[in-house]
Amino acid sequence: MTGRPRIFRGIGASPGVAIGTVFLLDRRKVRVPRYHIQPENVAHELERLKAAVARSVGQLEGIRQRFAGEGMEHQTILEAHAMMVRDRALFDEAAGLVTEELINAEWATSRVIERIREMFGRLSDAYFRERRGDIDFIGDRIIRNLVGQIADVADLDLPEAGTIVVAHDLSPADAAILSRQRVTAFVTEAGGKTSHTSIVARSLDVPAVVGVRGILDAAGSGDLVVVDGLEGHVLLRPTSNQVERGRKRADHYQRLNLELLEAKALPAETLDGFSVKVAGNIELPTELAAVLRRGAEGIGLYRTEFLFLGRSEAPSEEDHYRTYCRIFDEVGDQEVTIRTFDLGGEKVFGAMPTESEPNPALGLRAIRFCLKSPAVFEPQVAGLLRAAVHGRLRIMLPMVSGVEEVRAARQIIATVVRQLSRDGKPHKSDVPVGVMVEVPSAAITADYLAAESDFFSIGTNDMLQFLLAVDRTNERVDYLYLPLHPAVLRVLATCVHAATAHRIPVSVCGEMAANPLYTPIFVALGVGELSMNAASIPSVKRLIRELAKADCDELFAEVQRTTTHAEALALVTSFMHEKTSLASSPWQTGA
Repeated sequence: MTGRPRIFRGIGASPGVAIGTVFLLDRRKVRVPRYHIQPENVAHELERLKAAVARSVGQLEGIRQRFAGEGMEHQTILEAHAMMVRDRALFDEAAGLVTEELINAEWATSRVIERIREMFGRLSDAYFRERRGDIDFIGDRIIRNLVGQIADVADLDLPEAGTIVVAHDLSPADAAILSRQRVTAFVTEAGGKTSHTSIVARSLDVPAVVGVRGILDAAGSGDLVVVDGLEGHVLLRPTSNQVERGRKRADHYQRLNLELLEAKALPAETLDGFSVKVAGNIELPTELAAVLRRGAEGIGLYRTEFLFLGRSEAPSEEDHYRTYCRIFDEVGDQEVTIRTFDLGGEKVFGAMPTESEPNPALGLRAIRFCLKSPAVFEPQVAGLLRAAVHGRLRIMLPMVSGVEEVRAARQIIATVVRQLSRDGKPHKSDVPVGVMVEVPSAAITADYLAAESDFFSIGTNDMLQFLLAVDRTNERVDYLYLPLHPAVLRVLATCVHAATAHRIPVSVCGEMAANPLYTPIFVALGVGELSMNAASIPSVKRLIRELAKADCDELFAEVQRTTTHAEALALVTSFMHEKTSLASSPWQTGA
């Protein structure tokens, strides 16, 4: 090993610490040939394009089927990519450029992909911004097939043990194959918390750091590397002292993780008997295994936007039905809360109107778009009601601002129930319908909404943004994103009290639920369910078992007398040190 030690910083995408040797997987884009063609060559170029698309679909389907019998956890992603590749709209647009501008198929494909990519890049939602990677992957596969440079990881001689894969990015196909190899960790230059590398790494419990700029050019095959998925650090060619510190940190994390996982089946109940259901949030059905393995008691939030990704048309009733049935196949008799799609405004798919809005985040989106687009909303409702025959389902409506929207949604649901009955399709007509409380008007009128709803789920991410007028992705003002702001605490209390008065259950499903620092606040408020990402579940369950609700009540009484976030934070932090063991408080490292 040669070269001096270097420290790289990125985003801790999957917790854990790993030490191993570098395996370089250079997945940077293939060079796109660009040239004009003669009119008489158009037909030939279109045939090349058609063949490359067909080969791409076949390759993705082949990879998916190769692992179909082995419980692969990201089949849905590969299915979606195959669907995106075969989407007629993509082919037609590229073919149009070939025909009208007389350019070669590679050039035309790259232009279409870049246009779609830029559209996703303008979105403020982090999950949808990350879907630029999906567009890149399918475009790269088609172009590589056009130029004859396709190669999947299965064709590579990957070492079998102690491997840390270092890449610019990983496609779902790469991830599918690597998931069957003995990979110790992932490091990529691209990606964020919701990129496929991150999703797959978390599902495999493999440490990962993404967004590590410059690592691909600095690392060499066989270099020793320490990957810290907790802090988001990568030590390339570490010193012996750094290796030893890394081993100690890895051992400490493994011991703590084993302690947490050993207790995953124990109920999340405080020392004085207050029970909290700890559920999981998922973006994709492929994340189910990870949250259940970590001890989730059901699914508290399934975001259904992925079903619309890359489509030129909205999913059919059957698409919805099959997807939701797949979830019930895995969760058994545990409850699943499925949020109707939060699309519109700036989150768009092919069949949606594309009129620009001055402020799309506050525009025609979520429940507003659903109510104005029954042709898109009703098939989802039908799929949900039919799938409810196979499990315990709750339907959650996003971005509700008032009672009128709940009533209108219930009318559509009733219409769908009548249609399903006429068609003789098995379904449930009494599925609980609840509200995601995330708009200030909904919180302020929580007592009215509670009278019309079967449950509340408080979405703290958007609620804080709307309540504090802060874009948490804007680095210039993110210092104002304060979860313990007095206004936030008052709104949380208002929502819980309204739900309690009307005897409906209330949960919290935003990032606050996943941070054990705020768990005593939710216990004091009497929140009966917290829903979060897979990695946070064991920590929160363990912490709840160390708390006494009486102590949390006293803490909250003190916190309510504070006038600033800083004062409240000091009280909560002191409480955590006094009442809980530091070993069971991974919140200190941001886990």
